[in-house]
Amino acid sequence: MIRALTRKLTLALALTLLALPAASHAQTMFRFPISMLGDQCGNGGCVVSAYKDYGGRDYACGGVRYSGHTGTDYALSGGFGKMDYGVWVMNAASGVIESSVDGYYDRCNYWNQSNPYAACGLYTANYMIMRHGDGSKTLYWHLKKFTQQFARNTSLSCAYWVAQVGSSGASTGPHLHFEYWVPGYGTDDPYGGACGTPFTRWTSQGAYRGLPGIACQ
Repeated sequence: MIRALTRKLTLALALTLLALPAASHAQTMFRFPISMLGDQCGNGGCVVSAYKDYGGRDYACGGVRYSGHTGTDYALSGGFGKMDYGVWVMNAASGVIESSVDGYYDRCNYWNQSNPYAACGLYTANYMIMRHGDGSKTLYWHLKKFTQQFARNTSLSCAYWVAQVGSSGASTGPHLHFEYWVPGYGTDDPYGGACGTPFTRWTSQGAYRGLPGIACQ
């Protein structure tokens, strides 16, 4: 009887394990998507200017957001002078460059929200989109023109210098808009907190208003 019970428990455990998601399906985790060298975002060279908007608050229940914002903005502390010097965007995880746009004006300092398709509008940004192994995507927006280093369909491991931070499209100054997208769901937030998603997608999230860590998954 004990042996029969043991066999039943073993079978039940095996069936339970089969029903669980495979360990290989672990979500892609991200590093900070800009270089943290001393002359780049290190030493206070970049700051968080806006997090994803959760209906009037950010992931940590603060107010560092603006209405309808779908990603995180990392602004250059030195403005256009720092942009001219060159600050490198880095892919936050391994993946494939799925799409990209280049060549648009990259010194925008305004955008007309009442006419979002005008000059310096929504469709005039230089950008790159990467697809990762779990099907998620990362979006890198407002890039400096003619700085993209790799063609579409290029496969990259984590942390390549892929382009420079600019101010193309709907932008009021040089910054990187970094966005996280999940298949079957849409835009999500890599930050985990009390007023947002409970799970972080950073390898090291860091402090509120600070910058995430640079370790790759």
